[in-house]
Amino acid sequence: MTGVTILTVLALLLLIPLAVAALRQRTLLTMALRNIRRRRGEAALVVAGALLGTAIITSSFVVGDVIKGSFADVARTQYGPIDITVTPTEDVDLAELTAAVETAEIEGIEDLLATTTSTVTLEAPQRDAAVPQIRIVELDLAEARRFGSDPQITGVADAGVLGTDEILVNERTAGRLDVVAGDVLRLHAYGAEVDLAISEVVAEVGLAGYGGAIVAPGTIATLAEGSTVVAAPPREALLVSLVGGVFDTRAVSDGAVTGLRAAVAGLPGVEVEAPKASVLDDAERDGAGFTELFSTIGAFSVLAGILLLVNLFVMLAAERKSELGMLRAVGFTRRRLTRAFAIEGAIYALIAAGLGAMAGIGIGWLVAVVAGPIVGTADQGSGFPLVIEPVSLAIGATTGLVISLLTIWATSLRIARLNIIRAIRDLPEPQKARARKRTLALATFGVLVGAGVGVAAYLDNNALGFLLGVPVAAFSAGPLLRRLLPERTARLLASGTVLAWGLAVRQLFPGIMGASDTIAFVVQVVVLTVGAVSLATSLDRVWSFVIDRLGRGGRGLAPRLGIAYPLARRFRTAMLLGMFSLVILTVTMVTSISASIDRNTGATVDRMAAGYDLLVDTNPSNPVNGEALAAHDGVAAVAGLVHGEANFEAAHLEGTRTWPITGFDTDLLQRGTPGLFDRDEAYATDADAYRAVLNDPTLAIVPEDFLVAGVNEQAVAVGDTFTVVEPGGGQSRELTIAALGETDWLENGALVSREVTAALFGPQEIVTRSYLAVADGADADIVAASVNSAFVSQGAEARTFMALGAEGVGKLTGFLALLRGFLGFGLLVGIAGLGVVMVRAVRERRKEIGMLRAMGFRRGLIRTAMLSEAGLIAVQGTVIGAVLGLITARQILTGSDSFGDGGMPFIVPWGGLALIVLLPLLAALVATAWPAARAAAIQPAVALRAAD
Repeated sequence: MTGVTILTVLALLLLIPLAVAALRQRTLLTMALRNIRRRRGEAALVVAGALLGTAIITSSFVVGDVIKGSFADVARTQYGPIDITVTPTEDVDLAELTAAVETAEIEGIEDLLATTTSTVTLEAPQRDAAVPQIRIVELDLAEARRFGSDPQITGVADAGVLGTDEILVNERTAGRLDVVAGDVLRLHAYGAEVDLAISEVVAEVGLAGYGGAIVAPGTIATLAEGSTVVAAPPREALLVSLVGGVFDTRAVSDGAVTGLRAAVAGLPGVEVEAPKASVLDDAERDGAGFTELFSTIGAFSVLAGILLLVNLFVMLAAERKSELGMLRAVGFTRRRLTRAFAIEGAIYALIAAGLGAMAGIGIGWLVAVVAGPIVGTADQGSGFPLVIEPVSLAIGATTGLVISLLTIWATSLRIARLNIIRAIRDLPEPQKARARKRTLALATFGVLVGAGVGVAAYLDNNALGFLLGVPVAAFSAGPLLRRLLPERTARLLASGTVLAWGLAVRQLFPGIMGASDTIAFVVQVVVLTVGAVSLATSLDRVWSFVIDRLGRGGRGLAPRLGIAYPLARRFRTAMLLGMFSLVILTVTMVTSISASIDRNTGATVDRMAAGYDLLVDTNPSNPVNGEALAAHDGVAAVAGLVHGEANFEAAHLEGTRTWPITGFDTDLLQRGTPGLFDRDEAYATDADAYRAVLNDPTLAIVPEDFLVAGVNEQAVAVGDTFTVVEPGGGQSRELTIAALGETDWLENGALVSREVTAALFGPQEIVTRSYLAVADGADADIVAASVNSAFVSQGAEARTFMALGAEGVGKLTGFLALLRGFLGFGLLVGIAGLGVVMVRAVRERRKEIGMLRAMGFRRGLIRTAMLSEAGLIAVQGTVIGAVLGLITARQILTGSDSFGDGGMPFIVPWGGLALIVLLPLLAALVATAWPAARAAAIQPAVALRAAD
C-alpha cells in the first residue's frame, strides 16, 4: 500500500463514525454548526492554527516536486528531441555507423541526426567579453528542423538559413557575451581562429541548448585540419530521437539503447549513451531527496503545529466544560458527548486541511525558486515550472487531516470522562493522593519496555531505538517514583534523566550515534526538548522566587498574576514551551553550524589548495602549454592535471553515472597535500595516501560526495570499490577507494594516477587543468586576471582558490539559510500559536478577569499580567531552544563523522543568536498585545453575568 492510501484509510476510519453520527443524529451536527456560527472569530483561530501544520507538510512535498520539475526541465532546454547519442571512435566512419543503425530498424527510434561537437572559446571583441569554454554543435540546420516528432522542441524550427560564415547562438550564450544578432564573434580552437557573424539568437531549447552555439557543416573540421596543437579532436556523434515528446520517452529508452548496442556491436569502440534518461532519473532522485530533507526539517514545525492543535482543542474543551456538563446532566451519553465535540473539531480539521494544502503550494514553490541558484538548476538554463504531483497534495492534506483528527479524538475521549457536578460548577479536578494499581502496573510495564528496547537497540546498533529506550523508561517510572519521593522531586528526577540522556548520548556512544540517520537526529532533538520542557515546568518554585525578588516594593502583582496561570496549567504551558523550544533549537543549531562553516573558509581553502594559489582551466581543443603557464609573470610553480568525465558504476547505483575524473602526478604534491576527510588505516598521513594512488593504478581518492545526487547522504566509504567504464571501448576498470577527500568544490571528482587517465582517454588525455602557485609578493587576483587576458584564445579561466572556496561555502551556507527560512515558518507557528492560545485564554478566563476588575484591579494591571504570561513562556522557550541548539551544534561540529575525524571549530554566532532570542520574544509580545487589550477591556458586570 502507498503512503497516500494508508493516510486516506486512516482519515476515513476517523471520519466515518462522525459522519454516521451526524447523519443519524442531526442534532449533533446542528450543535456543531451553531457553535461555529456563534464563535466565528474563535473558529477562525482554530482553523488558522490547524492549517499552519498542514501547510508545512504540503510545502515539503511541493519543494520536491518543483525541484524535480526544474531538474527535469534540463531535458527540454539541453536535449529536446535528443534521447540517445551514439559516438564512434576515429576508426569508424559516421556514415558507416548511420547505415548500421538504419539497417537494424530498431523499434521506438523516430529519427537520426549526424553532428560534430567541440569545446571552443567564443570571444566578442567589440564587447571585451569571452566565454572561455563552450560546446558548439556543427549540423545541417535543414535536417535539424525535421529532427524528432515535433519541430518546436528542436529550438531551431523558425531559424533561417545558416551560412558558412555565420553562427547561431542561444539566449544564454548571447547574455554571457552581451551580443545581439548581427554582431561578430571570434571562435578560437585548434590554434586557429575565425570570425563569424551571429545570424540570430534563439531560445535555449533542444538542439539550440545542446550546445551554446550552432555552426554550419565544415566549420569545425576546417579549424582542426592541419592543426599541430595537441588537443582533444572534434567528436562526431549520431543523435537519436525516440518516438514521443520531451518527457515521455523514458519508458522506451532502455530498450532502444539495448537495440543500438546490438546494432553497432560489430563496430569497434562505439559508445551508446542515453543522456536524457539520466537527466530524468537524476531529477526523480533529486526531487525525492529534497522532499525527504524538507520533510525532516519541516518535522519540527509540524511537531510545533501538533502541539498547537493539542493546546487549542484542550482549551476548547476546558472552555466548554460547563456546557458539556449540562449536556451530560440532561441525558447525553458519553458516546454522544464525544461525537458532538468531535464533529465540530472534524469540521475545523477538514477546512484547515484544504486551506493548508493550498497555502503549502505557495510556500513550497517560493522555497524551490530560492533554492534553484543554490542547487544549480538555474545555472543549467532550466526554469521553475509549478509542477505539483496530485499525490503530493493528497499526502500533505491527509497527513494534516489525520493529525488533527487524532488530536480531536484524543481530546474527545478525555472530556467524556468529566464529572458532571464538577463540570457544571466549573470546579478543578481533584488531585489523586496515590496512583491506582492499574497505573502502577502500566508504569512497571513501560519501564520494562523502555529498558528492553534500549538494550535490544544497543545490541543491534540501532540509534533510533537506543535513543528512545531511556526516555520511555524514565517517564514511565514517574508513578513508581512518586510512591517513594515527593511529586516534584520525582518529576525533576525523570525529566532531568531524559535531558541528560539527550545531551550525553552522542558522547557516550559515538559508535552507535555516529552512523545515525536523519530520523534519529529528529528524535534526539525531540528527546532534548521534552526533557528540558518537563524540567522547566517542574521548576515552579524557582519562578515564584524570582518574581518575589523582582516584585519587592509592591511592583510584583502583575507578574505574580502572569505566572499563576501557566504554573497552574502545566500541560498547556508545556505544549507552548515545546512549540517555541523545538523551532528555536533547530534555528539556533543551523545558524551556529552555518557561522562555523563560514568562519572556517580559510582553513577549507588551505586544505584543498595544497600550497597553490590559482586553479586554471583551459580549452581542451586549444589548451595552454604547461611551460607557457610556468613562464608567465608572477607564476612560481605549475601542476598539470588531466580533467574529464567518465561513466561510473557502483554498488548503490542502478546504472551508470557520469562523474568527473582527474589524473594527477607528483607535481601536485610538491608544495603540499590536499586535505582528506578520511583515509585507510594503512596510510599514516594524507601524503602517504596520495603517493599510494600514484603508485597503484587500482586505487583512487574520491570526495565525500562522490556519486551522490542532490542532497543524498554520503554514498561510499574507504575500502569500497567502484568501476570506471572506458569511453568507446566500454572496458571496465575496478578501483578501490584509498581515501575520501572533502566536499568537491573544485569538481575534480575521482583523483587517480595519470596511468589510469591515459588508458581511459587515449589521445584525448590532454592537460586542461592546472594548479598555479604565484611568486612571493604577487597578488593572486592580479595574476589570475593576467593569465585570463594572456591566454584568452586558449579559453583560460583562472580563479583563486580563495574565491572558489568562498563560492562553495557560500552555496552551502546559502542552503543552510534556506533551511533556516523554512524553519521560520515553524517559528511562525509558535508565535501565532501563542497569540491564538492567549485569545482563547482570555475567553476561557473572562469571569476570572471580570472578578479581578470588580475587585478594583485596573486595566493596565490586567494588560501587564497577560503580557507577563506570554513573556514568561516566550523567554523560557527561546532560552531552552537557544541553549540546546548551541549544545547540539557543538556536538555535531566537533564529534560527528560529517566533518571528518578532527571535526570543525565551533563558533557561537553572537549576532545571529541575539536576533534568534530577541525577535521571537518581541513577536510573541506583539502577538499577545491584542488579546491583552481585550482582557483589559472586559467589563466586570458583563463578564460576571454572561454565560457566553
